[in-house]
Amino acid sequence: MSRFEHSTQYWPLFVTITPSRFGIEDVEAYIADVNRLYERRERFATLVQTSENTTVPGALERRRLADWQNDSIDSIRRYNVFTATVVRSPVVRGAMTAMHWIFRPPNEQVVVDSFGVALERCMAKLRDAGCAIPEALQRVAANPPASAEGLVHTQSAVPRARVV
Repeated sequence: MSRFEHSTQYWPLFVTITPSRFGIEDVEAYIADVNRLYERRERFATLVQTSENTTVPGALERRRLADWQNDSIDSIRRYNVFTATVVRSPVVRGAMTAMHWIFRPPNEQVVVDSFGVALERCMAKLRDAGCAIPEALQRVAANPPASAEGLVHTQSAVPRARVV
């Protein structure tokens, strides 16, 4: 099981919260979960919230993620309409943006400073792509929580619907 927390409760919005530290086992489990999303053959947006104290992944984890992204380019282009990543640190945000200039992701990706901005951008891109927005997601977008934890942990007493 991966230490990445993620939910499809508000599909077609896929929400991920990165742990502060993670290893290759976590990366492999997360990759398997995301690959199952591609097997649905449905378009979706991804919202990633980094933890406040997330450390830079090690070389092995970075290499595996890069290889997987390269292997998944067709699926990303076809199904992942947009990715917004929340990074609080302006320095890290700038570095990630610069990396996107060097390595052009196969889908549109942005790095933003707040969950609200990320959710707003994901919603707009889902609408632009013609994705059906379920009522539950519309309600969340109209009154967003302060962070992704408000979406991933909302049903702690009851099993989450459609959790990958």
